Amino acid sequence: MLSMTGFGKARAKADAGWIVAEISSVNRKQLEISVNLQRDWAELENEVREIIIPSVTRGRVQVSIYLMADTRKHANRINMALAKEYKQAFENLRDGLKLSGAIELRDILNAPGVIAPPDTTAVENILPAIKKATSLALKEWQKMRAAEGLALKKDLSSRLKNMRRLKEIITKKAPKVLDSYNKSLRQKLERSGFPYDPADENFRREILLFADRSDVTEELTRLDSHFAQFDKALTDGSGVGRKLEFLLQEILREVNTTGSKANDADIAHAVVELKMEIEKAREQTQNIE
Repeated sequence: MLSMTGFGKARAKADAGWIVAEISSVNRKQLEISVNLQRDWAELENEVREIIIPSVTRGRVQVSIYLMADTRKHANRINMALAKEYKQAFENLRDGLKLSGAIELRDILNAPGVIAPPDTTAVENILPAIKKATSLALKEWQKMRAAEGLALKKDLSSRLKNMRRLKEIITKKAPKVLDSYNKSLRQKLERSGFPYDPADENFRREILLFADRSDVTEELTRLDSHFAQFDKALTDGSGVGRKLEFLLQEILREVNTTGSKANDADIAHAVVELKMEIEKAREQTQNIE
């Protein structure tokens, strides 16, 4: 099981210095990959995507790749001719405006174009380093996602255990609901002084109708099935986020029906707790790939 949230960073040696690759991701219903490369490497975007795509099915993935230049090997160059032109232009400006002060070296160095950046490494030479750095960053990213996924699995397993415990409370209480209603109905009729016969067809029909309306046997059976599928999905590996979300929707459907059918305070309390566990589990599954 993998979390959609993760981060990985790595670098690889290149002729111009070090290629650094950073991969980060957050949860998203669909897969979205964004690759940031410097302009003259734009044609390599698909190469980077092909490294990432096999390892992810959904989430927003941000990939940034940049060069840490080796300044000792590729020192910036001074455009001496342009520097002299700037010096002369600055002096002319100073004299023309009748200002005082000397022209400083930093004034000339800060002028556009005086310091030329290192030559950009050719795409065909930089590609192997980009691939290596991206692959290494991918491994670190996957490690973090797996670690977070393990934590999510433990949390969901704990919540599933609580859901099963609450379901058992309902299972044990459900058969007693009919008896409670039968007793309550008899007491009401006795207090009202209304004569009745337990063997009367109308009385029996009322009890049978209530029994049919309050029967949650099917809902509890389906809950057991959904719980078993949920438990299995937790051990199926990656790519189970959508399945877990779907199962939680089905579990909530059965719990809601159980709550509306079972006319009992204890069952209602267990249903409320079940809904709380389902909601907490739903929030967690939104982070699972």
